[in-house]
Amino acid sequence: MILFCDDSENFFWSREIKAPVRNIARWDNTPYLVPLLEILDEYERYGVVLTDKEQARLFTVFIGEIAEHDDAFAPAPVKYIETTGTDQWLSQRRFQNRAEMHAHWHLKHVAEMLDKLVDRHGIHRLLLGGPVEATGMLQNLLSKRVRARVVDQLSLPVKASAHQVLEETLRVEQRVERQIEKQVVEQLIAGDAHHPSMLGLDATLRALAEERIWRLFYADGFRPKGGQCVNCGMLYAKIDGSCDYCGAAIKPVDDLLERMVECVLEQDGKIAEVAGDAAMRLQQAGGVGAVLRF
Repeated sequence: MILFCDDSENFFWSREIKAPVRNIARWDNTPYLVPLLEILDEYERYGVVLTDKEQARLFTVFIGEIAEHDDAFAPAPVKYIETTGTDQWLSQRRFQNRAEMHAHWHLKHVAEMLDKLVDRHGIHRLLLGGPVEATGMLQNLLSKRVRARVVDQLSLPVKASAHQVLEETLRVEQRVERQIEKQVVEQLIAGDAHHPSMLGLDATLRALAEERIWRLFYADGFRPKGGQCVNCGMLYAKIDGSCDYCGAAIKPVDDLLERMVECVLEQDGKIAEVAGDAAMRLQQAGGVGAVLRF
């Protein structure tokens, strides 16, 4: 459950979501959006196509919810073109019978429609399900940009229920997300001349003060202690002393990571919380790091 309210404006907004969230209550002058942004980072919008050689269905899955788009692959008008000579002979050789020709037309239509549907529904990643022969043919017919979004194939029949599709999609989504996070963390640790990075709390805070962070990465469960300058607001990995920038006092803060996240977002940066093996690996390297703009 997500809830925002403001008694002075008589404002109340709530929504149930199908994703786990930490129990937290926060009062401030502006809405506290960090948990929502973490959810948006965790969940991509998936498209699922179930197809055989005669029919196809499209589902979209986002933040644990599923929707089926009934008319997504409405049959296209069939055009008959007369061919003669060599063209006709080659056509007959390529399509051994009418069933094979119909299957090719059907899957070609699905592929062409998907080129539009991925944009219309904001699909980031694509799953294909159905008989192996049909899904293989479809994948070969997809445009290059759509094929690049295919992350896996599902062992589901075309007539699978929405619940079955959702369960399989969430299973794949978790695996894919953890794999991507692990790759990103390894790249962060290894470093890249084209994409400079920082690791560890002190180094990351320095980059944050210089407004250099493009994307902040932090491990699930990472809750560092630190402080903030009472004058200029600079953040530190220490809880006392004086500010390096203005000389004012540093006071402890209870939620250093949350302050860091807010600063990154104010600087038009992005955030990413990593879990599983990626979180363990990042914890070993200091628990937090960032890819820099420069």
